[in-house]
Amino acid sequence: MKDTMTFEKNYYKKFEWADKIYRVRGPLKSRFNKIRLDKNEKPDLHLNKFFQRLRKTITNDHLTAYPETEKLYEALSKKINVKKNTIVLTPGSDAGIKNCLDLCVREKENVLTISPTFAMVDIYSRIKRANQIKVHYDKNLNLDTSKILNIIRKKKIALVIIANPNSPTGTVIEEKKLINIISTCYERKTTILIDEAYYGFSKNTVIRLIKRFPNLIVSRTFSKAYGLAGCRVGFLVSNPTLALKLYNLRPMYEVNSIGVMVANEIIKKQSIVQKYIKDQIKGKSFLITKLKKYRIPYLDSHANFIHINFFKKKSLAEKIFEKNNFLIRGGLNISGLENYLRISLAPVKIMKEVFKITKKILIKKNGDIKI
Repeated sequence: MKDTMTFEKNYYKKFEWADKIYRVRGPLKSRFNKIRLDKNEKPDLHLNKFFQRLRKTITNDHLTAYPETEKLYEALSKKINVKKNTIVLTPGSDAGIKNCLDLCVREKENVLTISPTFAMVDIYSRIKRANQIKVHYDKNLNLDTSKILNIIRKKKIALVIIANPNSPTGTVIEEKKLINIISTCYERKTTILIDEAYYGFSKNTVIRLIKRFPNLIVSRTFSKAYGLAGCRVGFLVSNPTLALKLYNLRPMYEVNSIGVMVANEIIKKQSIVQKYIKDQIKGKSFLITKLKKYRIPYLDSHANFIHINFFKKKSLAEKIFEKNNFLIRGGLNISGLENYLRISLAPVKIMKEVFKITKKILIKKNGDIKI
């Protein structure tokens, strides 16, 4: 017994670095059949007819044969107007981020990121055991890009990761400043990944710059503007040389067969995608109008979510929303913004219910805010 304990103590010691990576298990309680406004997913049923038609085309081969991805590469190539050999499919854009870290970063090398940002950036950086350097937003959600430039110029950086728009802040870096960052990375022979997961809700993109900057990689996903989070389909775009190296690091099959099929079909149905985006924008416009009317502080975003200040009633708000079958989540881990909750956007019908609950929590009978 003593020998076993000694063995285990010595054996597991070499894995202790993994204990510093904090991961939360998913709940046993299903999120299905709830109004999901907590993870920036598609919360309504406007794809229902699309899915019903698609179900009829699922065959035995989709479940028993290995995935065939080349048609999706072709479709994406035409859709975003780049050559097929510049695209690498990934199982979600988070896997694309991991792919870039696997290619570009070795243990103890520097990775420059913004903070807060997509949680998997921190997690994958820790898995690589990289030295993560963070540039933080201030309480007004401003990001000092001059700090980013100074770090790139003064330190040896293996990879820069910037989400644009960023989550959870919902902010964007203006194009001139972003190009300056990409150009400075190029001068320093530093690879830069621009995560455009929320493209569609925002029109900001640097994909056209992959020809100009061979150090640039752009990631996108079908989870947000396409509303297909459950399919786990994403992709990277870069120059052909870098894309080939990323392609060589892909899993045996990049995306499962159902994901490939659904992504292929949704690309053909851009009117459905545009309607979804339009409905979300209308929902946001309705909600903002109401928040302004009652002087409820909020933070707009360039993505498919908004932050609302619930003051000291933040915890109570989460419970009340959940009681009404709405899932929402805590927002910004930034000093001065702790009482904001992030709420994913939805069409007007759902946003009306969101505001109805918000009003009950925050507004007194005389119209004053319950701080």
